[in-house]
Amino acid sequence: MTTMIKATSIRSILPAILASAMAASFVPATARAAEPVQLITREEAGLPAPDAAGSATRNLTRGPGIDTHGTLGTGVSGKPLRLAVKFMPSNGVPIDPASVRVIYRRQPALDVTARVKAFITAQGIEAPAVLVPPGKHVIEIEATDQEGRVGRSRMTLNVAPAQ
Repeated sequence: MTTMIKATSIRSILPAILASAMAASFVPATARAAEPVQLITREEAGLPAPDAAGSATRNLTRGPGIDTHGTLGTGVSGKPLRLAVKFMPSNGVPIDPASVRVIYRRQPALDVTARVKAFITAQGIEAPAVLVPPGKHVIEIEATDQEGRVGRSRMTLNVAPAQ
């Protein structure tokens, strides 16, 4: 009887132990944040800059706002920058995180969303360490809310060469 109780206890406890071990082995995006993400490569930075005529960004709808002021726009090559973007829903309609796009404005424009995908939420983008080569880099952020309205914003990163 005692052996049967022990075997039953082990069978009921074992799944919980395995689930705990699997949960402990999962490393969330915030834990991986210690390693810098290469947002723009040197090769990409060498592509031609976009035409000045196509540089105006306007929201013609009442889509979500995008605040890029959390990102420090200047830095030094080799030292990570913080990419901090806040989404401001319009009329309380949440942002669809899967719709967010991060575009590096070059000719041709480059979609770099996959590089920061782990840091995108419905509230914004919080990538504590991104690497950008020296130069002037225009980044466009686009987000769509759950009603299909699009919001866009641009920011410029000025990165000085390492000294």
